[in-house]
Amino acid sequence: MPTAAEYQKLADELRQLGAVFTQAINLGDQELALWAAGALSSAAAQPAWWAREAADNEAAAIAAAAIVKARQG
Repeated sequence: MPTAAEYQKLADELRQLGAVFTQAINLGDQELALWAAGALSSAAAQPAWWAREAADNEAAAIAAAAIVKARQG
């Protein structure tokens, strides 16, 4: 599970990318705007990755416990 520091780092990264995107639009720099939009999308997806990882870890722990219980009879 992500730490508070990781969530804060993500929030900071999203703010910075938002600023880059806004600046790119104001400058009319389409290439930079597209790069910033892609980076924003990737950063915004991180919580979903963390959630899937947590779910996978939980499922693995449940499976391991079931295997141990089955072996015990």
